[in-house]
Amino acid sequence: MTKPKKTPEEIAEDNERTNSMGLFNTAEAYWKSAVALEKANVKAGHSDSPVRMLYYHAIELYLKAHLRQHCSADTLSKKFGHNTTRMTKKAEEFGLSIMDEDREVFALMGTTDVVIRARYIRTGSGTFPTLKALNRTCKSLRESVGTTLRKAGIMVRL
Repeated sequence: MTKPKKTPEEIAEDNERTNSMGLFNTAEAYWKSAVALEKANVKAGHSDSPVRMLYYHAIELYLKAHLRQHCSADTLSKKFGHNTTRMTKKAEEFGLSIMDEDREVFALMGTTDVVIRARYIRTGSGTFPTLKALNRTCKSLRESVGTTLRKAGIMVRL
């Protein structure tokens, strides 16, 4: 069954409700949750998977907070979805400065199955970003995206 086409009013409401500030603040919540869970040092089989998933989602939301300054909520969903590679490329085109070490994290997220493996059980070896690298990427995105949003008059804490 095909979804009915959204009315202009529904599109406007989506754009108003899915804004840069909300995306940034939600990224903050996921990042802080990842840090707290990592510090709790809970150890059981695949114990890093929930922490990784929180970091991955925070990274995606920070990128979307930046992109939302230039794109509609509908475009974020349809054009970018969860594609980190596409989001990173477009965010850079829109002026986001990305550190080389963060590029490694984005590359693993965008070209391998690390994100899906954090969500679903899949055994076997793999190359994963370290938790330290994920935390560093969140910090650098928080700073660069936060600075961009503040310059645009959007109130986010840094």
